[in-house]
Parts: sequence; structure tokens; C-alpha cells
Amino acid sequence: MRHWTSAVVCAVLLQAQQAQAVLGGGEDSVHADQVRFQGEHRKLSGSQMTTHEIGLPDGSVVKEYINAAGLVFAVSWRTRLKPNLDALLGAHNAAPAASLHADSGVATAKRQQSMRQSNLVIHQGGRMNAFAGLAYVPSLVPEGFNADALR
Repeated sequence: MRHWTSAVVCAVLLQAQQAQAVLGGGEDSVHADQVRFQGEHRKLSGSQMTTHEIGLPDGSVVKEYINAAGLVFAVSWRTRLKPNLDALLGAHNAAPAASLHADSGVATAKRQQSMRQSNLVIHQGGRMNAFAGLAYVPSLVPEGFNADALR
């Protein structure tokens, strides 16, 4: 019963709620995501970026990467349920990204998808109860940093 409750809570949080700290958004909205997701927040500062990690009750983790200008340049996730890309990518989740999440959200086999455009890069994959992905805006990535290495 406990796992079922966690799964339902996670589904509601990741599918129905709109995250505030989306790609291109400001760092000041990360706290709103922590409250909205009812997750545990950890902040790690580095020389090129700051990482905000939000851990959800079911073990899922969403990370938001902030550049020196205070903008979210990348978002990554490791979740039990397929995340709502509209909530994570915001305005960057336009028609090109639609093909990445047009299916039902129910995975029956491991599946990898990638899309690389000048204004958006997405890598995602998963199977039932284990989804992972990374999305970033190349123009916002700190100079000399390899965003493909983020997890």
C-alpha cells in the first residue's frame, strides 16, 4: 500500500503540476518546485554552475542546473513515472519535442530517445518504474562545460 501511495503522489506531482524552474527560467523559482513536489532540496555550488536537487518521497530525483547568470540551463530526472516534459521544459517543449512524449507514457520495454537541435537537446529513456533523462539549452550552457555529461 505504501508504494502505491508514493506512486500516486509522484504521478500527481510530475504529471499535473507545472514546475516553475524550467529551462531558461530563473534560479529563484527552484524553491517553488521543492514546495510543489514536497521534496527534499539539496544545493551544490561549483565553479561553473549550481545544482539544485529535489528528492521526492518515492526516491525519484529531479535536478536543475543553474549557470552563472542565474538561469536554468539543464534539467535531469530519474523517476519512477514518466515525467511531464511540459513542466520540466516549459517554453522549450514546443513541436520538436512533441515526438518525444507523444506515446501513452506506459513503457513496456526499455526505450531510448534523443533529439538534438540548435536550441534544445533531449536524451531520455526508460522502462516501467525507471525513467531517466536530460534536457538542456546549448546557448545557456557554461562555456567549456560538456552538458552531455550531466546526470
